[in-house]
Order: sequence, then structure tokens, then C-alpha cells
Amino acid sequence: MSTTSTDPRAAAAALLVPGTICHGFAVERCETVPELDSDAYVLRHTASGARLLYLACDDENKAFAIGFKTPPADSTGVFHILEHSVLCGSAKFPVKEPFVDLIKSSMQTFLNAMTYPDKTIYPVATTNEQDLYNLMDVYL
Repeated sequence: MSTTSTDPRAAAAALLVPGTICHGFAVERCETVPELDSDAYVLRHTASGARLLYLACDDENKAFAIGFKTPPADSTGVFHILEHSVLCGSAKFPVKEPFVDLIKSSMQTFLNAMTYPDKTIYPVATTNEQDLYNLMDVYL
């Protein structure tokens, strides 16, 4: 979704109509979140079942996060190790530490990865839309 509109909430309302399909995602519902001064859209990818939460709000930061359930079977810390391993390059980005390179070369305002007791998340934020797409490309 492009955020070049002067009113992100109006643009989202026009595009993300509950009951429709948008770029392979079924738009399930929309709720206003007064505490965040935003509209929250819940979507589900029709092919994979992945869930997407889109917050439409007037904020210069553009953020993205992907998360996975990682319930541990023991206390070895394997998911924290995997959190770091995931960001150690790929076929598309064959560098030893793409995460470190991103910190140096991106206009990011936030870039991290976190392992919780039951999930692992990879969030990013930037004020530049193209930078967001680049960061998302590396993370995905």
C-alpha cells in the first residue's frame, strides 16, 4: 500500500474494505483504535493463512514487523540462536552480517530482532517509504 496520500487513514479505508481481497489478502475487519489515533485492519493471506495487522495512522514513521510462534520444548535457548542465525545472510543477500550492514546503510529509525518466551519478532521502522520496502525485502 502506498503511503503517498496526504491522508493515510482515508487511503486505507478506500483500499481495505472488509470482505474484499487486496493483493492476495482477504480484508476481514477494521476497528478504530482511539488510543493510537489509528484504524486497525485485520487481513489474512488467502494462500498461506498468514495474518496481517495494518495500522493506518498519521505518523511519519513507517514500520513493519514479522513474527513467528516459537514455543520452546526445553531451556536450551535454540530460538534465540536461530533469531541471530536468520539474519546471517541468505542466497539473495550473501553477506555475513546483513543486519549490521542495514544499520550502517539504511535510514532506519528502529531495527532489531527479539526472542520472547513464545515468539520471535523482527521489527523495523523508517521515515522513508523506499527504505521500508528495502528493509522488508531483507527481513523477508
